[in-house]
Amino acid sequence: MVLTVAALRTELLFAPRPRAALGVGGAAADRLAKLLKRNRPSAVLVVGFCGATRASLSPGTLVLASAVDGTALPEGLVERARANLPGVEVGPLVTVEAPASPAEKARLSPDALAVDMESAHLAGELSSQGIPFLILRCVLDALWEEISAGMRLRWARRALLCARRLGQGARTLRPVLEGAA
Repeated sequence: MVLTVAALRTELLFAPRPRAALGVGGAAADRLAKLLKRNRPSAVLVVGFCGATRASLSPGTLVLASAVDGTALPEGLVERARANLPGVEVGPLVTVEAPASPAEKARLSPDALAVDMESAHLAGELSSQGIPFLILRCVLDALWEEISAGMRLRWARRALLCARRLGQGARTLRPVLEGAA
């Protein structure tokens, strides 16, 4: 069984089952650990939104993590995923504690394609338990955009688009993870 996890239920709207929303930040790893004690999946697909650190990444772009906070994901698994998901951007992610401002995203650009708030925490838990995993993110906010509450309708539409892209990507990557188990 391949489990799909994300921070928010919105990110999982179109993702295949079984799936679980774990919450934001470091607490997500604790929730994942509890979930893994009850149900041991053969592999896990981490999906969710991210912020672009490069101007070339527009909203809706799928990003496949090759590394998180300097820790590389299994190269063979990432390469098989890339081959099955044409057009995906592949590169490192950086995990931050709060939504990154445009200036912070630009500062992180040399080290990462995108920023999120959970990947490093979840990758650490999954690695420690020896569970194969991939991380697929969808760019919600472009490099010079700030997420603000005043633009709720714009963000809601964009989040729905990203959730659809994540669902399609997750269905495409499931066979890759099934073969990794």
